[in-house]
Amino acid sequence: MLYKNRIFIYGVLIVYCLFNVLSYVWLFLSSLKDSSEMFSSSPWALPENLVWSNYIDAWDIGSIGSYLLNSVYVTSLATIGTLLIASMAAYVLGRIEFRASNLILTFFLIAMMIPPFMIVIPLFDILQQLNLLNSLNGLVFVYITMQLPINVFILTSFYKSIPFELEEAAAIDGASPIRTFFQIMMPLTGSALVACGIINVLQIWNEFLYALIFLNDDNVFTLPVGIFKLNQIADYSSNWSILFAGMIISIIPILILFALFQRQFAKGIAEGSLK
Repeated sequence: MLYKNRIFIYGVLIVYCLFNVLSYVWLFLSSLKDSSEMFSSSPWALPENLVWSNYIDAWDIGSIGSYLLNSVYVTSLATIGTLLIASMAAYVLGRIEFRASNLILTFFLIAMMIPPFMIVIPLFDILQQLNLLNSLNGLVFVYITMQLPINVFILTSFYKSIPFELEEAAAIDGASPIRTFFQIMMPLTGSALVACGIINVLQIWNEFLYALIFLNDDNVFTLPVGIFKLNQIADYSSNWSILFAGMIISIIPILILFALFQRQFAKGIAEGSLK
C-alpha cells in the first residue's frame, strides 16, 4: 500500500512538473513569434522565424529594463531590511525569557493571517502623511512590514534551538551582546536566513496589489505593474509577442536565484520543519 501511494504521489508531482515546464516552453516560443504569426498559426506551432527583436522592444519600448531595475532595488532593500529586523526580533523572542514573549509571538502569528487588501487603506493614509506615496522607498517600508511576521516566526524557532553555552562562552571571552549576535548567533542561522530570503524575494518580486495602488508614475513602476501595463497595451495593439518577451525577462532573475540557492533553501525549510 505504501509503495502504491508513493507511485501515485510521484506521478502527480511529475505531471505537475511537466505542466509547469511546458508552460514556460510555450511562453518562450511565443515570445519569439511576430505579431502576424501569433494569429495566423496554431498557438503550439514552432516559430517560423526567431524574432529576437521582441526582447529589445520589450526592454526599450515596453520599458521592462526600467521596471526591472525598480524591482531589483525594492526587492533587495526590502529583503535585507526584513532579514535584519526579523533576526533581531527573533533573537529576543527566542533567547530572552520575559512575560510578554509568547503574547508578542502570537501577534506575529495573527499578522500572518491578515489578508493584504484589508490594510490597503490604512497603509495608503500612512504613506500619504509621510509623503512616501509614489515612492520606491515607501514601497520598501510596506514590504518590510508585510514580510516581518513570517520571518520572525521561522527564525524564532531556529534561535530557540541554539545552545545557550555559546553565548556564555562569548561573554566569558569579553564579547558584547551586539557582537555576540552579529558574529556568532546570526551566522548560525544561515540556512534559515537563506530560506527566508528566497521566500521574501518571491513574495516581493511578484507583489502586485500594493505596487499598483501606491505607485502612479511610470518611472517608478515595478515589474508586476509594468507587465500589467504591457498587457493593456497588447489588448489594443495585439502585439502579444512583446508582452511574452517581457514576462520571460521578469522570470529569468528568479530562476537564476533559485537555481543558485535551492540547496540552502531546501536545507533551511527541512531544518525549520524539524524544529
